[in-house]
Amino acid sequence: MAAKIRIVMKSFVSQSNRVSELMPNAKKIGLPESRALFTVLRSPHIDKKSREQFSMHVKKQFLEAKVDAHELRKKYFWLKRLRAPGAQCEIQISFKTRLDKKSLESKLLDGS
Repeated sequence: MAAKIRIVMKSFVSQSNRVSELMPNAKKIGLPESRALFTVLRSPHIDKKSREQFSMHVKKQFLEAKVDAHELRKKYFWLKRLRAPGAQCEIQISFKTRLDKKSLESKLLDGS
């Protein structure tokens, strides 16, 4: 029985070093960077043509790793306690069949 752990990391700075420490044997896929551009007036009363622009870049990284049943609890424990400053992590666990899912969920709940 094997499960796949998928992690999506979003941050304002590149987290590639942090990702390699987290799961060294995971398949890493770079997702497209999103950008938001904000334009504001420099002065609220005069010079309407004088404007200032700010941009916000969000970098995304996708990780996928296969984990055996006996390793799943330990990996999940460390992933929940992951401290990546400035990064948002979304963790998904998928299974091949429903029977695998039920047995592994029971193992995760028993260990908590």
